[in-house]
Amino acid sequence: MKLNIGENLRRLRRAADMTQEQLADKLGVAYQSVSRWENGTTYPDMEFLPVLAGIFGVTVDELIGMEESKKKEQISKRYVEYFQICESDNSDPLTVVSLIRELRRDCMTAPAFAGYMWQLFSGVHWGADALKNHPDVLSELRVTAKEILEGNYERWLKDSVVEHMSFIEDDEHVETFLDRYATEKNLTKDMLLYNRYRDRDEWDKSDPLRQRRLFSIIHDQFGNSGLWRRGDRPNHVHESLQISTIMLNFLHNLCGVTPDPAHPITGDGSVDIFVGDRMELGIRRACYLASTEDPEGAFVVLEDTVSMLEKVMSLPDKTVLSCKSICLEDERLELRRMVNHDKENPDYDRRPFLRFFRGKGTDEYVYTLGFRFPEYALTAESGWEWFDPIRSDPRFAAYVERVKAVFAPVASGEASEKA
Repeated sequence: MKLNIGENLRRLRRAADMTQEQLADKLGVAYQSVSRWENGTTYPDMEFLPVLAGIFGVTVDELIGMEESKKKEQISKRYVEYFQICESDNSDPLTVVSLIRELRRDCMTAPAFAGYMWQLFSGVHWGADALKNHPDVLSELRVTAKEILEGNYERWLKDSVVEHMSFIEDDEHVETFLDRYATEKNLTKDMLLYNRYRDRDEWDKSDPLRQRRLFSIIHDQFGNSGLWRRGDRPNHVHESLQISTIMLNFLHNLCGVTPDPAHPITGDGSVDIFVGDRMELGIRRACYLASTEDPEGAFVVLEDTVSMLEKVMSLPDKTVLSCKSICLEDERLELRRMVNHDKENPDYDRRPFLRFFRGKGTDEYVYTLGFRFPEYALTAESGWEWFDPIRSDPRFAAYVERVKAVFAPVASGEASEKA
């Protein structure tokens, strides 16, 4: 049997608000000895066990983990019983409620067993249908979830509880629950609701969320977080150009656009919800073309890209952009003009930029289109050496000035909105 002296000793010492040095003084040993005991490097000598047990008011069996091992075995048996009842077609909801209370009490009063508690939710989630909508079962699980999610428990346990509750909770309460407890990454409210609706074949509810996820995936891969090659590795310029070609072709096909020769980035010269990603694609593609013996192609791309930037920056505040793709027909982004008010950097930080929000009048921020990327990419002294073959061309200098003009500093009275 594995002994948990170190873990128990640390837990008991902290509960007593005692430092390692203070405990070491009581025992007449160096504090390094206590540290080694708690880390599991060594065990305390037998003569110290009853002294330690007396200091913390526990039995020696509890100190070394004998009682904990027995309790763990008992709890494991109760969970087996719990799952058997949950899976039974004749499961009694009141019996399940009683077991949830019992297991919650035993696990929450013993930190070592807290990790078991996700099973309280999985038992109902994967159990008999009669339990999922039973008000008493739901009420008991809500209480349990609240204690876990607002208590001092590990992140993985909280995420597991949120995920299970997104399936178990009833329609009346699920959105309120997710607004309060859904986290970032893979447990966002949208993702959990999407899985819920798909599980129920509620396609009219799941499709708008699917579109939002699709847009997010494209934005992550094609935009600033995309699979780009570093600009300081010119031996990979052809591979980088090939990657940008694949991305552009995908975007054009998704939007049902056959690009004309003058608009290789926008497709037709218009502005859509992918304006930020097309900006990234355009600047990088021009950079790659400049170093693959196609300078004229680079200038065509720059013209389309910079013209797109000028168009979107000239649109009225609160303009709503859409997309031609039938896969994203419900996706809408509202642009809002912003100006930073930073007195320490008035020239740099008072330049205007756009922020895009999901849908008209919402506050769900999606991404920012500002001067930093396009201006930096065209003027950087390092990292963008692939532009070097065309930097001396007057046309390149003209594009740099057009980008700077778009983001020129504004007068103090012109700011329409404070960021």
